[in-house]
Amino acid sequence: MATDLDRLKENLKRWTLFLGVLQITVGCIIGFIPPSAVAWFRGVVMAHIEFTANGVLMVVFGFLVRELRLSPLALKIWFVTLQLGTWTNGAAGVAAAFIGASSKLMPTINEKFPPPHGTDNPIVSGSLQLCGVTIMVALVLTLYGLLGPKALTKDVNRSIE
Repeated sequence: MATDLDRLKENLKRWTLFLGVLQITVGCIIGFIPPSAVAWFRGVVMAHIEFTANGVLMVVFGFLVRELRLSPLALKIWFVTLQLGTWTNGAAGVAAAFIGASSKLMPTINEKFPPPHGTDNPIVSGSLQLCGVTIMVALVLTLYGLLGPKALTKDVNRSIE
């Protein structure tokens, strides 16, 4: 008999896998944007790489959901922060491409590929900051969930499959 926690994990697994594959697909589609369509093509390259890489990360994490020893609330926070973190990373690149500006948080790319409208755009910087915080929360929750106490799951007696 499945518990509410097992059902939640199955739903989160399904959505994490689906959204991960969707993010990879979005990353590949963005790769078709021609340089002439944007103000700063390096933002397209960044978005393509970030969406595809973060989509793969999300797919991998989707397969870890059943192993996470987290409470239902912590699992929901994990899912939301994983989504926000991975999607805002690529979104920063898309914004930078169309705005033609980047962020001071990207000094190496700015030096090699200077954006035409500067390196201090609040949309790009804000997206990257949100990405950094939320991905770190998701990663810490993942680590804790993989190593955390079994008592959190309330199903200590679950049989090994």
